[in-house]
Amino acid sequence: MLSHAAGSYIPVSKPESLYDLGDLRAGNLEVFIASRREDIEAGQALRYRVWVEEVGAKVTPEMHALRREWDEFDEFCDHLLVIEHQPQGAPKVVGTYRLMRRDGMQKIGRFYSAGEFDISAISNYPGEIMELGRTSVDPAFRNRAVMQLLWRGIGAYVARFNVELLFGCASFQGTDPKQHALALSYLYHYHLAPEDIRPFALKERYVEMNVLPKDSFDAKEAFSLLPPLIKGYLRLNGYIGRGAVIDYEYNTIDVGIVVRTDMVTEKYAQRYKAQPNDGI
Repeated sequence: MLSHAAGSYIPVSKPESLYDLGDLRAGNLEVFIASRREDIEAGQALRYRVWVEEVGAKVTPEMHALRREWDEFDEFCDHLLVIEHQPQGAPKVVGTYRLMRRDGMQKIGRFYSAGEFDISAISNYPGEIMELGRTSVDPAFRNRAVMQLLWRGIGAYVARFNVELLFGCASFQGTDPKQHALALSYLYHYHLAPEDIRPFALKERYVEMNVLPKDSFDAKEAFSLLPPLIKGYLRLNGYIGRGAVIDYEYNTIDVGIVVRTDMVTEKYAQRYKAQPNDGI
């Protein structure tokens, strides 16, 4: 885990949301869609601490120098931030999600997930779709309040743009599928997405998830081994795609996730049961 070093945050300005999602607060925490470059960069600084310093992603010398993680998709996405207001001084970013709808995808020509998965079934879905990515929560704030606010923000965003399907990549840390054989097999046997919205790992990157027979393991034990973020998607009745992908650049094994937005509501967010380690 990362140490919570004093002064390691890039401060954000007084929140100015790109879209009006309502007043989404919990105590001294607030969630909003970043509208200014400095706020987006503060989210990228959190992403650096989580994905580079903690997970072990390999990034460019420029990113190391600036201590921010970004890519070409950021310009075409909306950036959801959770900030903690300070008694003195500027707020600090403690959580972030990157959101891309069809209009953003059309500007860059593809979704991020398409580099790992065949998402044609999702792309052909007639309603609005949205890709989730780069989920990051500061280690010192991996608690129920922050995860609730992130999901409340997503719920408000989904309602505003009438999003019907959420999708993206979710990760296991490390690049050895054998270490996650039980969890991957569980996902395959119990949570495989329906064919009409199922992503498939690209043929050249395909890693088999069906490693262990369904009757050879305890489902509850297998569920306990899942990363917290994947557990959260499953609590929303989410599904998993066919095949995993090893991302050597980010030191992860990725699975495709799909969530119908029926349960992504304010009511659900209020009862979201995050675990202490939720965040990546």
